[in-house]
Amino acid sequence: MRQNISLRLKGIFVTVGFPILALLILLYVLQDWESKENLQILFVYTLLTVIACFAPIRTYHAVLTLNSAIILSGILLEGAWLGTWSAILENILLAFLFKAHKKMLPNIGQWLVTIWIVGCLKTWLDSYHIPWMIADLLLMFVFFVANTGLCAILISNYVNVSWWTKVKEMVRGGTSVYFLLMIMGDIGARLVAHTGWLAILPVSIAFLTISVVFRQYFDGLVKLEEKVAEVNSLNHSFLTALAHSVDARDPYTHGHSNRVASFGREIARELHAKQSFVDDVYFGGILHDIGKIGIEDYILKKEGKLTDEEYERIKEHPVIGYQILKQSGVFEELLPAIRSHHERIDGKGYPDGLKGEQIPLIARILAVADAFDAMVSDRPYRKGMPVDEALNRIDAGAGTQFDVELARVFVQYIKKLPPDELEAMIRLEGRVVTENERKLEEVLV
Repeated sequence: MRQNISLRLKGIFVTVGFPILALLILLYVLQDWESKENLQILFVYTLLTVIACFAPIRTYHAVLTLNSAIILSGILLEGAWLGTWSAILENILLAFLFKAHKKMLPNIGQWLVTIWIVGCLKTWLDSYHIPWMIADLLLMFVFFVANTGLCAILISNYVNVSWWTKVKEMVRGGTSVYFLLMIMGDIGARLVAHTGWLAILPVSIAFLTISVVFRQYFDGLVKLEEKVAEVNSLNHSFLTALAHSVDARDPYTHGHSNRVASFGREIARELHAKQSFVDDVYFGGILHDIGKIGIEDYILKKEGKLTDEEYERIKEHPVIGYQILKQSGVFEELLPAIRSHHERIDGKGYPDGLKGEQIPLIARILAVADAFDAMVSDRPYRKGMPVDEALNRIDAGAGTQFDVELARVFVQYIKKLPPDELEAMIRLEGRVVTENERKLEEVLV
């Protein structure tokens, strides 16, 4: 209820408050409007503003216009009236270019509030004759803080996220580029003030060059990301084909690797881990039993109890998998997890007898997922045990076989799953196999 009221108040402030503030500030600034005496300046800034609207700076997280620098330079040269003119003109142009007429007045409002704050601060600093370099740095900082904070109010209202979340995104997304543009605007204003309006030409060329360089860099980055996505897709296909080739040798554990990968991924998500780590856990789950490629079929497919010798042989699969991946030179970040997914917290696991946090985190996650799937899955010599019993065993093994925190997280996750969703995960045999994966399996099996 309180949140809904807060959202409505923010919406009212954006749609009504900002336009009213824009009108009040415009009336205030009009007192110092000197366009008739400075037609040359007005023409130059009109031209710069129009050009800037068509030459955005693209960064990885945001798209910035050059008008922040133009507005700041206008304030430094002539005062708030020139910055106000550029801001109003920019927002009218952008509103028509992007058909965002409803957002035009609020956008103008937040810009005019920023300009008014910076303009008042400049007047105050000038009255104390503070060295221009210090004054300009302070003005740039206040400009950035005011513009970012007010702009975040607008965007957070439009996309329904918290103001602070949007501020953090904006600060991470383009702060360095933002300050680079403002520094260029500051330098341009000082050059014009000392050498005349001809200085605007090299400064404009520098701005356009920066815009082109960033566009080329961004385009190159997009192409690189596409290539990385292609490689990741190929890696995923290769991983899945390997896992299917292992599972195909033992029909009673078909889909085991996919299920362990899925359960492991959910544990990582419950830990609020970064996406890159979540992906590593998933791929580790897909590959964790790859070493079974080196285990004889009669052992893998044996329906009765294994002999001591056969059990010792099958315990070699983590090391075999480790060696296969190490020699292939791929997925090096997964090597420790592949080798250690049968280690125990109390040090009684294999192959190296690691204990506690000596065991890699991914391996500890996979150990829980692997054990759960083994317990609830059907075998030729037994039915899979009920989920509640499997969870009780994981609880009982916390601190000896399993990591205490990971066991707790997994048990809580399974208990909150809807029954039909849990059943689907337990019966998962694998995702849809692509043609490339099918061909790989034919070679590998």
